[in-house]
Amino acid sequence: MSDTKRLIKENNEKRKLLSDDNLKLYEDFLIYIRTDLRVAEHEGEELLMELLDHMLEAQHEGRPAKDLFGEDPKAYADEIIEGLPSEKKREAIPFITTILCNLLGWGAINVGLVYLVLSQFVEVKDSISLSSLVTIFLPIIVTTALGVKVIFALIRSTLFQEKKSSKKAYWKAGLYGSGSFAVILLIAWLIPDFGPSVQIVWWIALIVGLVLILSGKFIQRQFNTH
Repeated sequence: MSDTKRLIKENNEKRKLLSDDNLKLYEDFLIYIRTDLRVAEHEGEELLMELLDHMLEAQHEGRPAKDLFGEDPKAYADEIIEGLPSEKKREAIPFITTILCNLLGWGAINVGLVYLVLSQFVEVKDSISLSSLVTIFLPIIVTTALGVKVIFALIRSTLFQEKKSSKKAYWKAGLYGSGSFAVILLIAWLIPDFGPSVQIVWWIALIVGLVLILSGKFIQRQFNTH
């Protein structure tokens, strides 16, 4: 078991010892740090374990955990994140690339499976124009890259508040997703076919999908983007 996974497992067990109020505050720290694209996973888990130990110690002494972080726990979280050495911070590009590889990989696998099944029953178009591919994949790449930051920002905006507005954030995230999908469909409908056609072979689509997913796993391990 890697050190990071060990920390996560230990964290899951130790935070059960927190009182209800302290647990709510700690879980805000946990989500806030884990959704910060600047923080590498291992260093983030080390920060979380250090926070958890401090909160458990304060709880054991009968002191409220809020006393540890002042009136603005969000500012405290930002301060400790900024205090990380630059080489300890995660770059957003590898993280987003990992998500894209997984998204496009599973998309290619689904295309391959759909073509395999449908071809057994009906005649299916076995080629797609280059313009259609570009029209589909470029907006997906852009909306995914932006979507990660948008959704994380929405989640983080609900933290460290007495009255949380999670439903509002979920609605906004849902609107972003559905709106992005609608834009992609509109672009695909408006742009006419041009350029050479690419033949779709179901087994090639499956292989491409597997290669993309494995590439995502490789990037995840190399850059610690879990």
